[in-house]
Amino acid sequence: MDVQNKENDKIKPAKKVKPKTGGCRAINKYKGDWNNLPDLLLENIFSRLNHREKYYASTTCHSWYSVFRLPYSWHTFIFDDTTLTRRKFNYYSGWQYMLDHLRVQLCLQSIGSYIKVLVFKPITNFYNLYEFMNMISFYAERGRKVGSRITTLQYTFPCNMATSRIDESVLYGTGGKLLEALKRLMGNLPLLQRLELIDLMLENEDAQTLLDQVCFYCCTTLKILVLVNTTKIFCQLLHPGAFVNLQILVISPQNLGSDLLLMLSQTGLRQLHILQNRYTPIDIEPLNYFDWKHCVKTNFTLKVHLGVESIRERQILWQPGAPVSSIIYKSPNIRMSGEILNKVIELYADQLLTFGYLDLPKFYQPSSFKERIDTSLVNLIQTCPKLETLMIREKISTCTLLLISYYGHSLKYLHVRRNAVILRCDWPRQNDWSEQFYLWLKKSSMSYEIVEEEIALSLGLDKWTMLNDRDFKRISPQLNTSYFK
Repeated sequence: MDVQNKENDKIKPAKKVKPKTGGCRAINKYKGDWNNLPDLLLENIFSRLNHREKYYASTTCHSWYSVFRLPYSWHTFIFDDTTLTRRKFNYYSGWQYMLDHLRVQLCLQSIGSYIKVLVFKPITNFYNLYEFMNMISFYAERGRKVGSRITTLQYTFPCNMATSRIDESVLYGTGGKLLEALKRLMGNLPLLQRLELIDLMLENEDAQTLLDQVCFYCCTTLKILVLVNTTKIFCQLLHPGAFVNLQILVISPQNLGSDLLLMLSQTGLRQLHILQNRYTPIDIEPLNYFDWKHCVKTNFTLKVHLGVESIRERQILWQPGAPVSSIIYKSPNIRMSGEILNKVIELYADQLLTFGYLDLPKFYQPSSFKERIDTSLVNLIQTCPKLETLMIREKISTCTLLLISYYGHSLKYLHVRRNAVILRCDWPRQNDWSEQFYLWLKKSSMSYEIVEEEIALSLGLDKWTMLNDRDFKRISPQLNTSYFK
């Protein structure tokens, strides 16, 4: 017994090792109760995902799986090259994504009645597009409630399918069976409120009957109509004038004529966007000055918006006599020049509300005061008393910014790139400037912080800051319309 007690005394108990916390208490991070989120919030999350992402999200837990079949989760349906397809090998083209008709059938039967926004992205497999549109029309014609709640249809055709730079000038348009399927689909959507047809590039004969069924079924429901490059050459479309409750019309200049303008003046149209992109023909003439004046007298609430969206340099098509309230360039290669600003002042000085350039520039910008457009910008703000929104991406000085905010009595939104603002006062003293005013310009121009404070005071804001390039690219002009989002 004594020997056993001695051996037990030799065995020491193990010491308790305390976890190292670095001198701080251990904190248990709350990871969130993601499986108990409200259904309204989950529906909003699911509505922003594509069909594949919705499926993977529904496999996380039981509550997320139940949201997968709620109506608002399928509020928007986007069809692209890989939607409801399976890979199939072709001896001539290799592996391709072919439409799986069984999956499409099951999908439309389960969630087809929930879709309110149907979007067709530019795809090159026309067979998949043709079959999918025909299947929706098939179920809609047989009373299966598929597509019965669709209020928005957006269709964009890939008219530029060039495989090399040599073929870039060759543009292809919708036609044949694909056009028939599109017209059949539009005829089966009686609740359409917004219709967007972009870059169809049709022949003139096909364009004249494009919206026949839409005019018959949606004459009173359609409120927003977007027709961008419906034809390759000039062809006046009269269908937009038949929609009695149309509020917003976006159209290319080659599809706008005097007769259509006369019909639109008799309706309650509020916003007319004349949009040009890289596929819009160049040899288009503006409408007659007297036609615009007659339109303004009949519909005095109409506002016209001129816009250019192009990667390459393209001049805007001016419309003399039109009630233009906004001019927006969205291109990285179009410069803001003194000639453009002088033309804007000459034609639309009394009615312009919004002017600016979007996207980041991809051209050289001089730093010299004589080569910049500072004087033209100040002249624009002085001669346009109603200008409310101004977007500047070119190089200007801090002194020019102070002058713009000082003379812009109606200015509410001023968007400026910080990387393009030069910290200097390079303006010579003008005759109508007092000595005290010029000293204030010199002193305030030497600090970015002081410039931002002075502009905030001039605009009546609590705080105003210059934008970095990321925030400048996110600018969305306020045109009182839901077309620009």
